[in-house]
Amino acid sequence: MKVILIAFGCNPEQGSESAVGWTMAFLLAQRHQVRVVTQECNRSAIARFEFGGEIQKNLTFYYVGSAARAYQNRMVARIMSWVSYKRWLTQVQDEFAQILRKEKPDLIHHVTIATWRVGIPWMGFGTPVVWGPLGGAAKFPLRFLGGLSFSGGSFEIVRNLGTYVGRMLPSVIKSCRSAVAIICANGLDAEFLDQIRGQKKGLYVLSSAHFSVKEVKRFEKAGERREPYAPLQAFAGGICIGSKGIRFALEALALARQKGTRVEFTVASYGPELNFLKHITRKLKLCDQVLFHDGFRGEAYDTALGKSHVFLLPSFREGSPRTILEAMLAGVVPVVCKASAQGEIVDAKVGFAISISSCHELVRGLADALILLDHDRELLQSMSRAARSKVSENYSEKSFLTKIESIYQETLLCKGSKR
Repeated sequence: MKVILIAFGCNPEQGSESAVGWTMAFLLAQRHQVRVVTQECNRSAIARFEFGGEIQKNLTFYYVGSAARAYQNRMVARIMSWVSYKRWLTQVQDEFAQILRKEKPDLIHHVTIATWRVGIPWMGFGTPVVWGPLGGAAKFPLRFLGGLSFSGGSFEIVRNLGTYVGRMLPSVIKSCRSAVAIICANGLDAEFLDQIRGQKKGLYVLSSAHFSVKEVKRFEKAGERREPYAPLQAFAGGICIGSKGIRFALEALALARQKGTRVEFTVASYGPELNFLKHITRKLKLCDQVLFHDGFRGEAYDTALGKSHVFLLPSFREGSPRTILEAMLAGVVPVVCKASAQGEIVDAKVGFAISISSCHELVRGLADALILLDHDRELLQSMSRAARSKVSENYSEKSFLTKIESIYQETLLCKGSKR
């Protein structure tokens, strides 16, 4: 099968959207001819990557457009990234018809940016379009705004408004209804896009997070270093924004301490909310329990997970929460919010998904989970094993590729039925 992959982000040396695009291209090229359309700024990193023979034969890259300036302010950066993305889509259209005539693909798969908020222009070329995995439907609950910094709260308000307005944009509606298949990052996104699309047919749920056999062994090995009866260690990772809920994790640590349970907490993160969280840490007198780190890489990351017992991240919205899944694969027990993707992943066998009915209930629930895990180390070890098994069984590279192939086949059958 020949696939044109639209990947605004596609870089083997970066994370986030770039990692999603690159991983998808590399994975699909194991079985298909893949023609990747991406930004010019990704060329040098891709050129440095050493391919295997068969994959190199199956991968061809088309580079269009230039890099955009990065902005420090989170809200401005997000807005400008979408502006840059829309501009890039327009640039690509000028060359896309020519690429289609040359390649004659079986289908088009648009993978990044993985948001439904910007419509895509590939529907009028006569080739079936697969879009996703898409995320971004989750909204920040306004009753928790008091727990964020002013800038963090402002961003979440603007984002919630953007969700309300975005679903009514003609380009978004057209894209959702015209794509033959839409892959949704989680169940919440599927429900949301069903409302725009007007039908469940062609909607699939599949997280973009998946792990190769090598990665599974790597994280499982990291977990083997853990001392199950050592003083309880909690860990959080990922970009530091208000929606990650770390403020409430800090309050839970303070409450647990009042009840006699001390938990060491490493926050391996960077971002606009960091100074605010450091202020809250001082206010709660937790400086001797909380370590802020700008992020671990490679072996240092594995070591940090191997020392940790609990992944404490009460995030209110996640698309495909790879960081949580990596921790679970290393046997770190997740303590999260019962919201968005993480609320769907974490069940009572593998960890704790805490109700978000109110700030008080969330903080108390997080603290109670920490206290229970500290006192019942048999339960901690049982959940650790279950978390590791769940991810290795349900998020393998093989199962991901099998699901993608099934979606492709159904897409082509749908195309044939319309002839």
